[in-house]
Amino acid sequence: MNDEDRYSRQMLIPGWDQDRLSGSTIVLVGAGAIGSYVATILVSSGIGKLIIIDFDTIEVSNLNRQLLFRDKDVGKSKSEIAAERLRDLNPKCEIDFIHKKMEEVSVSIYEEADVIIACLDTFIGRRWINSMAVRVNAPLVMGGMFAFLGNVQVIKPHETACFECQPLVPDEELAQACTPFGEERKKEREEEIEKEPPLPAVATLSSIIAGFISQEALKLLLGIGSILENYMFYDGLHNATTIIELVRSEECPTCGDLYKLEQIEFVVNSEESVKDLILRLILTYGLAKPDIMIQGTIISPDKVIKEVIKQSKSIAYIIDNNLAKPIKVVLQIKD
Repeated sequence: MNDEDRYSRQMLIPGWDQDRLSGSTIVLVGAGAIGSYVATILVSSGIGKLIIIDFDTIEVSNLNRQLLFRDKDVGKSKSEIAAERLRDLNPKCEIDFIHKKMEEVSVSIYEEADVIIACLDTFIGRRWINSMAVRVNAPLVMGGMFAFLGNVQVIKPHETACFECQPLVPDEELAQACTPFGEERKKEREEEIEKEPPLPAVATLSSIIAGFISQEALKLLLGIGSILENYMFYDGLHNATTIIELVRSEECPTCGDLYKLEQIEFVVNSEESVKDLILRLILTYGLAKPDIMIQGTIISPDKVIKEVIKQSKSIAYIIDNNLAKPIKVVLQIKD
């Protein structure tokens, strides 16, 4: 089959560059309800390379909206089965899959992406992939759904508001780590997630939100049209679309320019415990379980500040599971 025949209708669109699209790579995180539709659209359109990251397995309850899977696939890897079906759909596309949690995937994989797409159903997951996109300086398109409601955001690192800049993350998500932290709290949170009821989902919303996401990704790759630079809500029951204007924050700990500078300071007391400092960092940045690294060493929470910092100022790196890259700050001691 001739490529021009396969893609002839889309090549009629003004500004469409099929060669450019065929030379592009997308990293897709999440191959579920929205992700399976996104993958189908991109592969049908002739994306050059698609890398699918998903650690989940297929369940019977997925089959009403995750169109790449069949009854016989239940219990198998979502990413692997999706890759198999997509190769059948368009053998000319290079399809790779990684059956791992996104946090376990090498940074080099994300660095391959011309665009990263995230179809995730947790705020923690979105915060992490947002941080990774900023780290590798790749455009990120993300979206989610709940019953007949959906949302989409496009992030161009250091140009538009990132996920961390926007004020729409529920307070409980930012505050969840403000209870006692450590391995016990981490285990408690994992158990809480397992007990959470499943989210309501319908195939119509999956396909609609996936269409918006795929459209934004294609426009980014082709350099055509206007990119969605704000947060879009879609209400399928009332056929209403609402755009919420977002403003990039210079003080954003993930993408803000201020945090690239060494003079940004975080004031600490010499008699303060490292554990108390960690709690303040959690409250300030909405972190989960941060570690503080100074001169290549992780500082024990049981220490007191004056025991680990001898001079008035010290550069520290704040490492956390919610972030794909550390936050660099200067700890300034005040007696």
